[in-house]
Amino acid sequence: MKKTNFYPTIWSIAAYTPSVMADWYGTEAKGAELILKNEAATALHVSEMTLNITKLSAMDEHGNEHFIIDFPGQNPVTLKGIASGNFMRSKSVLSLPEGKYTALRFYTAGWGNQFVYRDGAAESANSFNRLDFQIEDGFTVEEGNAPEVKLWFDFAPYQWKRHFKPLTDLFIGSKSQKPRLANSFGN
Repeated sequence: MKKTNFYPTIWSIAAYTPSVMADWYGTEAKGAELILKNEAATALHVSEMTLNITKLSAMDEHGNEHFIIDFPGQNPVTLKGIASGNFMRSKSVLSLPEGKYTALRFYTAGWGNQFVYRDGAAESANSFNRLDFQIEDGFTVEEGNAPEVKLWFDFAPYQWKRHFKPLTDLFIGSKSQKPRLANSFGN
């Protein structure tokens, strides 16, 4: 009998993604890493977002909005939390005028947006036209900055019991409840 190793993904804690492994033996380029937080997503325990991003902008410390052209009419992008090891790269953030920035604003299309909560439940998020993410400790754009920026999202990690949700729904039946997103995010 042939022996086959099987490594289920439900037991992975902080697996290395291909993007992390690609950098493992790469050159040591010092890049800026930004941790992005959204208060409503934290309160609702959102673990993953799929957003159809149309525009991206940065808010400076004076409240002025500066547009970044990174997502010209793209398909939905999946954003995962720090615990997953996934991040987004952007070279366009550094094309901003010099100054201190406090938040990034993602403008979304009216379709293809979804939030997945830590228990595995998914909900449509097409009613929001934008989401603001605060930059932890801010970010200063200066001449001679790194060539790119890594964007990390501070989302709630998944609960291990989410893998059993389909089974429990079979026996208990799905409960009708008010959508979690109702009046949670401001437009």
